[in-house]
Amino acid sequence: MDLWNLKQLNLFAGLNSEDVNQVLSIVTVQQFRRGSFIFQPGDPGDRFYLLHHGRVKTYVISKQGQEKIMHIFHPGDAFGGLMQDTHPGKLPWAQALDDVVVSFMDEDAFKRFMLAFPDLCLNIFRYMAAHHAKDMRRLEMLMHTNASQRLVLTLLDLGEHLGHGKAESFDLDPSFTHEDLANMIGVVRSTVSELIGKLRRSGVLGGRGHYLTVYRKAAEDYLQEDPGD
Repeated sequence: MDLWNLKQLNLFAGLNSEDVNQVLSIVTVQQFRRGSFIFQPGDPGDRFYLLHHGRVKTYVISKQGQEKIMHIFHPGDAFGGLMQDTHPGKLPWAQALDDVVVSFMDEDAFKRFMLAFPDLCLNIFRYMAAHHAKDMRRLEMLMHTNASQRLVLTLLDLGEHLGHGKAESFDLDPSFTHEDLANMIGVVRSTVSELIGKLRRSGVLGGRGHYLTVYRKAAEDYLQEDPGD
């Protein structure tokens, strides 16, 4: 059963059917239509979510009114304020990019889960710790790169999330618009369009319009170049 798969870490491993039914009695499974909000500022910050189907983006709004994407989550990712002790007003916006299915637990449900399944909770904590460490490494890299290299890093990261692994090249889902990519790397949309043209001319990217092909070796070589603008 793959309900609680976290990036190939099966939290149900070793459970019998009775245990699985007990887990399902604790969690709440919910569907959201594309464009709807899973949570937003002001909502309770005491939930832990696991994404089973579709994609979810979390973002904040800058003082200038610009959307700043924090993450795009894919099936197998976990998110929510429970692990960060997030106050309701401090939650970001979490919006469904597709029709999505999530399961979630609030704090009381998670406490029952911990008492019933301590080994599963340990696996969740290990997953969250690894996820946080990866975020910190990504942020550190982004701090020391220019806009074009931030774009390349973001495209490679999206490729990993989309299951392309170490493929020599991969096509990016065209549902990721230039505006989305701009919000992810902190620039305006026109800058992303210019950068994509530059990266196509340098052989890092292929495709036309919103259809992007990423050439991994060229992208990785590009990241080794001088980060100065």
